[in-house]
Amino acid sequence: MTIESAAIIGGGLSGLAAGLHLAREGVQVDVFEARDDVGGCCSTANVGGYTFNEGAMFLAVPQLLDSVYARLGLDRAALLPLKRIEVPQASVLDSGTRVVLGPDRSLRIEGADEAARTLAANAELARFLDRWRPVLRVFADDLLTRPMSLTHVLASAWRYLPQLRGTLAQELTRAFDDVDVRAAMSAAALYTGIAPERTPIFQIVGIVSMFEDGVHLPERGMGAIADGLAQALRDAGGRIHLGTTVERIELQGGRARALRIAGQEERAFDAVVSTVGGMNTFERLLDPGQVPTAMRRRARKAPLSHRALGVQLGLRNRLAPEAFCINHVPAMEQQHRMHRPLPADSAWLSYTVPSTVLPQLAPEGGSVVELYAGVDPDLPMDAWDEDTTRRAADEAIARLARHETLDIAQARIVTPREHARRLHLYEGALYGLSPAATPQQQFPHRTPIDGLYLAGQTTYPGFGVATSLWSGVFAGDEALGRG
Repeated sequence: MTIESAAIIGGGLSGLAAGLHLAREGVQVDVFEARDDVGGCCSTANVGGYTFNEGAMFLAVPQLLDSVYARLGLDRAALLPLKRIEVPQASVLDSGTRVVLGPDRSLRIEGADEAARTLAANAELARFLDRWRPVLRVFADDLLTRPMSLTHVLASAWRYLPQLRGTLAQELTRAFDDVDVRAAMSAAALYTGIAPERTPIFQIVGIVSMFEDGVHLPERGMGAIADGLAQALRDAGGRIHLGTTVERIELQGGRARALRIAGQEERAFDAVVSTVGGMNTFERLLDPGQVPTAMRRRARKAPLSHRALGVQLGLRNRLAPEAFCINHVPAMEQQHRMHRPLPADSAWLSYTVPSTVLPQLAPEGGSVVELYAGVDPDLPMDAWDEDTTRRAADEAIARLARHETLDIAQARIVTPREHARRLHLYEGALYGLSPAATPQQQFPHRTPIDGLYLAGQTTYPGFGVATSLWSGVFAGDEALGRG
């Protein structure tokens, strides 16, 4: 069926990519975004002159970003100039040893016997990168730029399949003799919210890319990604409706035909692309009696990612750490404890200082610091009242104050409840599905409901900035009958 009109639910990166892809093919596109701005989890908020991230904090695997921009007919370098983060990570261990990752495919150890340890660790790092560089290239140049297909995976990556068995912890133990280096390398994957012993080994490509290709920030901040895509969509004839909440996807004859929108009359479309996650789509946007059994089961059993408390501080004073991300962490085997509430006297935490790369994110002489603190996963959403929030935030700020001088001008605290209500993250889970979710647990771009398509972080390969964009392209292809 040829489609002439399409509705996109959600104005995040995947929704903007799907909309732009369809609009460039002559489809009349309407994007419905409940918030007052686009970008979703890749947007920014300005509070008292300080610019804070709503979610995504940096860009990895830049060639994957370039390839999806090219697919969308955009010049990434002109539309989104990037600034490389020269020193991505520095980790301080309980022993006092400091391990700095980068720049130039290297690491540095500061502490006992530092010269000999640094020399040995860099020799191991070179062998580690030689082993994993081809795998990164297969993922970035091929597997992540196509819809998931077992046949294609076997054809493109068969020689690496034995290498892709096991966990992150097992591979780091195999590759590095120095336990402090293992801890620093595994700390680079703390953002996943998964213990290294449970983190699937394929997540290692992110660490490899950090050394090989670097990590970057848009010169105008993370919000520039969505702003540029939104303007390109409008230029292509697409319409973006902000502050507009979709209440229901209406089916007629088993096909998605219309949207029920708060405060408006029902709107008819030839196709609907939902980017608010498979769980939200099948549990909240459809009549329960019309949801296919397989999708109901998948939504109910979906392995969710972790929750966290976002703590964002605007400081009057300038912080100038050597690295973009600073980790105060235990040994690799203990790092899983950082994903839950820590004792009040704990010094463990991980935080970023984006103003070291982009000083314009803060007023002159000031700084922006952002961290995500572990929370009790069993704590109900409604338990995040003012007292609970203040206590958890104060504890996180106290841990940070043990390491940095804090002259706080602005404090922005984002609870799991706010992640769910304001950013529409299912049950407050930061990524929706766990980064450890298997392809069988992810949601398909083409659903069993005719005319309904999915994009975003609960689909393949929607975990991250560039991959979320690719998921929108894949959903658009399915809607056009090209999947």
